[in-house]
Amino acid sequence: MQRLFFLLAVLCLCAGAVSAHAAPLNVCLVSGSFEYKSDEALGIFKAWLEKNCDVNCTLLSASGWDNIPGLEALDTCDVALFFTRRLELKGEQLDRIKKYCDSGKPLVAVRTASHGFQKWLAFDREVLGGNYKGHFDEGPTIETFVMPDGKEHPILKDVEPFRSRYSLYKNPDISKDATVLLMGRTPESGGREPIAWTRVHNGGRVFYTSLGGVGDFENSAFARMVANALFWTADRPVLLKELPGASARVRKPGTLHLALRTRAAAATDGASGEAVLRDWAAAETAIIICDMWDKHWCDFATAGVDALAPKINDLVRQARAAGVQIIHCPSETLGFYQDSVQRRRMQAAPPAELPALKEIEEPPLPIHDRDGGCPGSEKFYMAWTRQHVAIEIADEDGMSDNGRDVYNYFRQNGIQNVLYVGVHTNMCVLGRSFGIRQMTRWGLNCALVRDLTDTMYNPAYPPKVSHDEGTELVVEHIEQYWCPSITSAELVAGLPDAIKEK
Repeated sequence: MQRLFFLLAVLCLCAGAVSAHAAPLNVCLVSGSFEYKSDEALGIFKAWLEKNCDVNCTLLSASGWDNIPGLEALDTCDVALFFTRRLELKGEQLDRIKKYCDSGKPLVAVRTASHGFQKWLAFDREVLGGNYKGHFDEGPTIETFVMPDGKEHPILKDVEPFRSRYSLYKNPDISKDATVLLMGRTPESGGREPIAWTRVHNGGRVFYTSLGGVGDFENSAFARMVANALFWTADRPVLLKELPGASARVRKPGTLHLALRTRAAAATDGASGEAVLRDWAAAETAIIICDMWDKHWCDFATAGVDALAPKINDLVRQARAAGVQIIHCPSETLGFYQDSVQRRRMQAAPPAELPALKEIEEPPLPIHDRDGGCPGSEKFYMAWTRQHVAIEIADEDGMSDNGRDVYNYFRQNGIQNVLYVGVHTNMCVLGRSFGIRQMTRWGLNCALVRDLTDTMYNPAYPPKVSHDEGTELVVEHIEQYWCPSITSAELVAGLPDAIKEK
């Protein structure tokens, strides 16, 4: 009988533990970094957490340099996140924060929290294990690198690669008991700096990242990392909510009447293009937006994209309304859009049988671009973090940087006509796995919107023409060997009358 009671007691205790761990995670977000707009950043993160995870979130905001109302929430939360900067807290409020940290409760800290309390600067070394020594200049993008200890760490589980547009913090000689998960580097840093690590303080798990600007919290991969850290420091499994399904594409009636410009493969240099008329069903047509990034390693290229982005957005808004499928392809930045419905829509398309590749002979491009094509002295590095913010992403759009996924989706939805906008004409627009060469070889009807693209070309190199003339030479090359082109005005004029903007 005593043994029976003992077994029942054990079962009750186990059930209680399971129930406690199945309960929502109580998170206290403490904001007080005015320079980095922590209220805005943590507001974005709070919304992301509540949408994607089983949590109860409390956001405390500093009302001034010396006051954070509501800190008693620290007494009952499961885990706290601090994003403060040089606050002048003292007395009972600072004591409450010290008590929380010294009690060994779970702690996550971001960005300026390393110098978050002016009257307790030892917080960085004693609690976080850091050694903040300022930062490198703002401007260059931070490239991130997963360290060996990070490869299998729960905090980086299912976190896709990402980069940051904020300044890189200097943290030489962090605590020897810290486990570095991520390192960061910029072209000016002269090496890598630790940007995310864990340690144990008074028995409690701690996670710190020196990233954490508003743009970082807009990045779904970064948000997932910080969410994982909240659950890991609390020694809880990550409680993710089920993602909503991606709705099926709505096929709209209507036909695009297009006057395309082409030229024969045997055409001589300088020969004028020929007009060909094509009728493309809107439901069978897509626009691919190629590599319209927020930042490029070449300043000239960044300025060019800045100028193109609003024009591209205007075109795709009208085409979308006409029933044309919009596909965003900002290569190497898809972590920013991790788990978005636009990505999942593309990934869910069943594999399609690939056709035999069309054999197309192509001579070298008419411009020299082996130097990278930048007219300035900048050196290549991966500066991009997301698609340009001026280009809207609608719920019904798709997103991918994988040509196979794009082709699968096209076959699933009966799309056989593809219009290209974006950059750079002589590189990514032609050469990506979703670019003109590959899709043409797979048998799709392609066309380039020639006034909404640009080349990477330095006029100091052959054929030593102006940048715009170099772009036109590449367009003519594409018309001759790969596909016709059209202007955005001609494309809008060819949209179904019912949706044209007057």
